[in-house]
Amino acid sequence: MGYSSPSLYGQLPTATRHERDGRNTIERLATDVVRREVAAMPASLVVQLALWPDEIAAWAREIHASESLVYNMLAARKPYARTRAQLAERLEVGISVIDHLIEARRAVPTPRRGPAPAAGDAAEPIDWSRPPFPRRRDGTNPVERRAVRVVQLDVASMPAATVVGLAIWPESLSEWSRAERLKSSVVWATLAGSPSAPVRDALARRLGASLRELDALVTDARATSLARRPPAVRAAIEAAFDAARVAPAGPEAAPPARRPRVARPRSVEKPDDQLGLDF
Repeated sequence: MGYSSPSLYGQLPTATRHERDGRNTIERLATDVVRREVAAMPASLVVQLALWPDEIAAWAREIHASESLVYNMLAARKPYARTRAQLAERLEVGISVIDHLIEARRAVPTPRRGPAPAAGDAAEPIDWSRPPFPRRRDGTNPVERRAVRVVQLDVASMPAATVVGLAIWPESLSEWSRAERLKSSVVWATLAGSPSAPVRDALARRLGASLRELDALVTDARATSLARRPPAVRAAIEAAFDAARVAPAGPEAAPPARRPRVARPRSVEKPDDQLGLDF
């Protein structure tokens, strides 16, 4: 008669799942990476973040287009002018903004940059009121700014695998798995709630986080996305977030906006779904 050892996550001391609030170290790391590196990210990833909690695949079905066509459009393989116009309408920006996001030269990710340029070599800020725009990305494209804000406000609603993928970007989970000689399927299973001790240890080291923080990211219940909350609740959270951003620094500064912490019974939770973000 075989014996299967109990799940590591099943041995955690709490009988309830708290709701994530965006303050986990790994969530904060993912938010910082997106804010710092959004100009270096591919257009498909920026658009996916800006659309959250919707997905590119779902939006493609909505406009009766194939997913491959949308990804080819975002990769600038073909113009697909009609699809670009539909995306501009969905994101409530001008078509020239979408053209810029797709066609402009991406920045080099921070970990792969050489010495910083001299202060006098900095490029002029892009004036978004006067197209055509320079063919370089600097993180100020309205879709880039929207993607950053979405992650800042909604990272607690994203699957653990997505949060970790953002936190280690520009390295992908697949690349990291190969470098660590770990099976990608085991890494994804660990982030979906079926843990492997070697994966937990290696991933916590890679993220500079504790095992407790990694476990909490995986086992705590995801928050409800702002887009799916009542308008009044959404407006209140956004207002608190904006107020926290402009509060003065120092001991008297207002604390950052925080979601209410909710305890949910373990028995009623559905397994986390996975959001494909090219990780």
